[in-house]
Amino acid sequence: MRGMTAYGRYGSLGLELVVSILAFGYGGWLLDKKYGTRYLTFVGFLVGCYAGFRSMFVAAKRMQRDIERQERLERGEDPWAPPEPKDENEK
Repeated sequence: MRGMTAYGRYGSLGLELVVSILAFGYGGWLLDKKYGTRYLTFVGFLVGCYAGFRSMFVAAKRMQRDIERQERLERGEDPWAPPEPKDENEK
C-alpha cells in the first residue's frame, strides 16, 4: 500500500503543471481584453510555466527524500534520523 500513497501524492504533478499554465494564461488573456494590450497573455503563460515547473522541482526534492527514507527503512535503519554527512576523503 505504500506505493499507492506515492501515486496519490505525485500523480497529479502533470495536471498541476497544465492547470497553472492555463490559469495564468487565461488571467493574462483577461487582462489583455480589459486593458487592450497584446502581451499579457504571453506574460501569464510564462508565469504559469514558472509556477508549474517550480512545483515539479519541489515535488522532485520531496520524492527523493521519501525514496531515501524508504531505503533506510528497508535496511533497518531509523528512517527519520538525519542522513550522515559524507566523508570528503571517500570517493
